Amino acid sequence: MSLLKTNEIQNYNGSSLTLTASTVSTSAQLNTGGNISVTGSLNVSDDSTTRTNLGLGSMATQNANAVTITGGTINTVQPASGQSLTIKDEDGNTAITIGTDNTAASYLSLNFGSHTSGTGTLTANTLSDYEEGTWSPSLTAATSGTITVNSTNSTCWYIKIGRVVHFGGRINTSAVSSPTGDLYLEGFPFSSATVANGLNSISFSVVFTGLGVALNGSISVFWVPGDNKSRLRDGGNSTGSGGTIANHIDASTTMYISGSYLVD
Repeated sequence: MSLLKTNEIQNYNGSSLTLTASTVSTSAQLNTGGNISVTGSLNVSDDSTTRTNLGLGSMATQNANAVTITGGTINTVQPASGQSLTIKDEDGNTAITIGTDNTAASYLSLNFGSHTSGTGTLTANTLSDYEEGTWSPSLTAATSGTITVNSTNSTCWYIKIGRVVHFGGRINTSAVSSPTGDLYLEGFPFSSATVANGLNSISFSVVFTGLGVALNGSISVFWVPGDNKSRLRDGGNSTGSGGTIANHIDASTTMYISGSYLVD
């Protein structure tokens, strides 16, 4: 095997220079098992300079729209500090967005597109909220008097998916002071949608035990638009006008509730 050492190789009179070798190794670890054809100059001194000379930049700076990664395994994808991460479909529509702070509202959003036969749009079909938790209920007599909730024996939960809040729980009273009128159930985790009464309620079920006086009829429920409370009314009391359910609440009444409602 022969070894040729030289400080410079220069092509003659603008013609191309071709090197053929089984292995060519430089300080930047450029290896080839075939042909290298060079028109002009080739300067390989280190990894960074090589990328610059070849116009490759780096993965941190390459942001061309046509970059394609196929195969392999990716364990972590993390954007630069203060930047969100967006995944788009082939048409350029945002499919998944991850925000800059996982404690912020709408941190993660999923776009399901407008491919259905309904009237949905890209914006309307975006799921940007999922949350689970508990909330502390309170009861208020609409006309007069007070009702005290036993927080130890009361527990309420919720699951929020998009604009719909599902809830349930048990509410136990510990004391009353001459309550009268409608009954306000307050403390829901989110304010209901700001629409006309009834349109923001998907479902509401309530069962009472331990009432001081039996209810006269069915219970009507009205959501207060833009507020985190609902109004319960005895729909069949003796006067025919409703609104006396608070009168029936005793110091040991228990309410079992479940349902769903719409938020803005």
